[in-house]
Amino acid sequence: MKITNKIKKKTTASIVEFLASVDRATRGEIVDGALKVYGLSPKEAVDTSPKSKQSLLRSYISTALNDLTNKKDIKRDGEYYYLAKEEFIIVKEDMCQLQIKKLLECGAYTKDEIFSLLEGFFGTDATASTRDDYSLRSIAGNVLLDLVSSGEIEFTNGRYKIAKAQKTCFIDTPLPEKEFKPKLYKLLWSLGGKNFESFVANLLEKYYTMARQMVVYCDITGGSDDGGIDVALEIVDYLGFVEKIVVQTKCRDRAHVTEKEVREFYGAMNAQNATRGIYVTTTNFHPSAEYFIDSVGDLVGVDGDKLFELIKKTGYGIKKVDGGYVLDSEIFG
Repeated sequence: MKITNKIKKKTTASIVEFLASVDRATRGEIVDGALKVYGLSPKEAVDTSPKSKQSLLRSYISTALNDLTNKKDIKRDGEYYYLAKEEFIIVKEDMCQLQIKKLLECGAYTKDEIFSLLEGFFGTDATASTRDDYSLRSIAGNVLLDLVSSGEIEFTNGRYKIAKAQKTCFIDTPLPEKEFKPKLYKLLWSLGGKNFESFVANLLEKYYTMARQMVVYCDITGGSDDGGIDVALEIVDYLGFVEKIVVQTKCRDRAHVTEKEVREFYGAMNAQNATRGIYVTTTNFHPSAEYFIDSVGDLVGVDGDKLFELIKKTGYGIKKVDGGYVLDSEIFG
């Protein structure tokens, strides 16, 4: 058995995971505990020859423990070792997206290759904890999904790459709703997530204005700096009641919005002390996500069908003419 970099990382992670489950432990307890986390029972009758897998891992666990102690990720008090206060590298979504785009400008990569390069760039692979690695991979996975859905990148033959530019056509010939709606959404996808945020912000501002509510502000927040919130509004009704509304937008062409995504937005919404939240998507919500939305009273989901009804109601971005609908040239010129 050869101690590869992959085995080294897994062994180090097993030490940290074991120590995270106890207050403190001796070196012997750590070796046995790390082996168990690794998937080997220290009490099994196994080959104990110097070159056996268990013997080599026992030796490397001791070496890794020394390295973690020297780096002060683990502290020692007499014969006992314990985890130092963990420090995590926090990666913001916009920085992750920027780095992914830079990577893909240089070539095509698999998902695992992208994850590995991002870990090296942000430094999560250099920390003792694996939690920031998992967090980075989760964020990167969502970014890749959104970039593919928005048409900025494409996924072919197991690799991600920058999408070829596609020409979008302005709809100035009246089309019936059944034909117009998919063409409008295709245009929104081609314009990308940032433009969709602006579109939704302006759409909601017009909606609340038409409802005779004063819009104090309607700002695009930039997303990651505000916990995944894309748009923030403050409105005042006729009686003077103030509502702080936050919005998340997903401009996708296929994937539905998951319960996990909705729950994360709801957490960000409460962290911002917002009175209401709106989750807008061009696709739909997973049934479990719909159930969660229905279970809370201050959150609404706007799927692709409801979004189009809102667009028709406000007339934002489109015009109804004889024969159907056309795009508003002032908005999509």
